[in-house]
Amino acid sequence: MRSLVRCTSVARRTYCVAAARSGQELPSVPKKASAKAAAKDVKNPELKRAPSAFNLFVKDVFPMVKKEAPTLSFTAASQKVREQWLSASNAVKAPYEAEAAKLKAAVAAKRAVVKAEEKAKARPPGAYILFVKKNRAAVVKANPGKTVMEVGALMGQQWKALAPEEQQKYKDEAKTLLDAWRNAQGAAAV
Repeated sequence: MRSLVRCTSVARRTYCVAAARSGQELPSVPKKASAKAAAKDVKNPELKRAPSAFNLFVKDVFPMVKKEAPTLSFTAASQKVREQWLSASNAVKAPYEAEAAKLKAAVAAKRAVVKAEEKAKARPPGAYILFVKKNRAAVVKANPGKTVMEVGALMGQQWKALAPEEQQKYKDEAKTLLDAWRNAQGAAAV
């Protein structure tokens, strides 16, 4: 029976009814979670976007609106809170805006720390990339009408035309950076 069931809501419902009539237990079928959302939550669960001043206002005022009129739907209560925010004076909004700015700065500081940690974990650039970082600005300045792809092609041509001794300088620098990175990774693992 299971192999005949297709992944549609009608088929699922039919399967559930048939299993219930026969007294069988249904196997649990968990909903598929978004892989992107799951990865994001695992990566940085504490780095969420800071609430805006309006969000903070809603957090304070919405329960009071619902308490005053418990029969209001969520949409109607939200509309009432929105109207209160729009009609509020700057003096009423100021504490919420200050709190939002403080929270936004705290999140920005956390993000800066996380980005610095990720950058420290990142593998250092290779010889060609070091060459490109050093010389790309001059190539773009010398060829202002060129596209990114054309500039990349010119950089590749310059790298190939570079004398082996000059290439070796970049290769040595890349090896030094890679060794330092590997030592730092080894020290961090221990």
